[in-house]
Amino acid sequence: MKRVFSLALAALLLAGCMAAPASEESKSAGTSTTAETPAAATTSDIGGKTLRPLYAGDEKQYYMYEIVSDELIRYRVADLVNHVTDVPCDVEGCTHDSESCPAVFRRGECDLVFVLDDNNLVAFTNNGFPSEEDTQVVLLDRDCQNRRTVANVENAAFVALGGEAGGFPYTDGQYLYCFGYKNGFGEQNSLFRIDTANGEVTDLLENAPVQDLLLMGALDQYFVFFQSDVTYTDPVTDPTATGTEVIATGTTTHWLFNPYTDEWKVFQTYSSDDGSLDRMYSIIIDGQYYQVDREVGSVSVVDPDTGEAKLITDQYPVDQLQSHLIIQDKVQDWLLFYESPMVNLETGEIRQKPSLPENYWNGGAHQPNIYLNLGDTLLVDCRYEPYTRTTIGSDGTPYTVDTEHKYLGLISAEDFLNGVPNYTEVGEYTT
Repeated sequence: MKRVFSLALAALLLAGCMAAPASEESKSAGTSTTAETPAAATTSDIGGKTLRPLYAGDEKQYYMYEIVSDELIRYRVADLVNHVTDVPCDVEGCTHDSESCPAVFRRGECDLVFVLDDNNLVAFTNNGFPSEEDTQVVLLDRDCQNRRTVANVENAAFVALGGEAGGFPYTDGQYLYCFGYKNGFGEQNSLFRIDTANGEVTDLLENAPVQDLLLMGALDQYFVFFQSDVTYTDPVTDPTATGTEVIATGTTTHWLFNPYTDEWKVFQTYSSDDGSLDRMYSIIIDGQYYQVDREVGSVSVVDPDTGEAKLITDQYPVDQLQSHLIIQDKVQDWLLFYESPMVNLETGEIRQKPSLPENYWNGGAHQPNIYLNLGDTLLVDCRYEPYTRTTIGSDGTPYTVDTEHKYLGLISAEDFLNGVPNYTEVGEYTT
């Protein structure tokens, strides 16, 4: 199990949408349709494989970048085995500040890399600065060298990769899958299937039964998409609004899409008509779809094949299930919430997670964040060190900013869950 942490607001709003269990009728019967199969979608030889997200690290290494200039970035790699962080460059005397360094790239070309397998990383151009132009899919060796373009996606831009479940590239062992847009960022929603062997690219949303879909994540062999037909009152101009309250009305639908059969099926629907739109919270964590009912204090996991919700607990304190509710991650058997008690997925036990020492950054305090979840071990921010940075203003005048250096450390899942700050530091975090 691997998972990275991010507070990308758009991803959280999508993954943590207001939702409720589907009706019994939709659970038993469902709604399905088979779109016209594109000529390039011959996938019978890989049907049934599990879709897995790609992350910025694995058990061996964690990949970060830092800005060299307005045009250049430099990669740093945290070695999670030897517990050091360094620039992946073996050129003697290299200062790592120009394109002559193999670890330096132009911004917009390889702004983020993801671990594809034991030997390769994958990067997507036109991600940091999306525009109406082609996007390349690039493979690199694990030392960030030997860059080679394996596919060109015409007139496309990918989402800001690296957020929550909907913001990761995915693979099934043969193809890469990445959510993005055609005709400019935010325009025509697309799910690109990329064959790195021959460069073939297929937009799997071309024949989708509905439009304006956003990717939530993946469950087994299904992608889960979010569709919204919701309106919000304006507390200033709407006479039906009460005070500053914003009221949502309409329906949201979560669709299952099987990329091997091109079948679309309604997974869950949530409506203001039955009061579920404002009551429910749902998210995909570690390949599971969780639902939380704020009104009754229940936490459930939903089976993508049957639509049946398996109750984990109905004893969660409802005063802890407010609008700021966000599930952080799954650590061992525990489902972690950012500001609420955690839940044991096997027993239904509810308890407050013991606090680790607070980290202080820019005057605010927070509990350690999870950057990489390796099952029994987590990569987290373990300490912050104050320093003063000198920055050049727009008028050319230098000024200073008091901030902190952030450091990453490994901690066992058991220590993390029990509030024991037993870290093994691996180096400074850069971004």
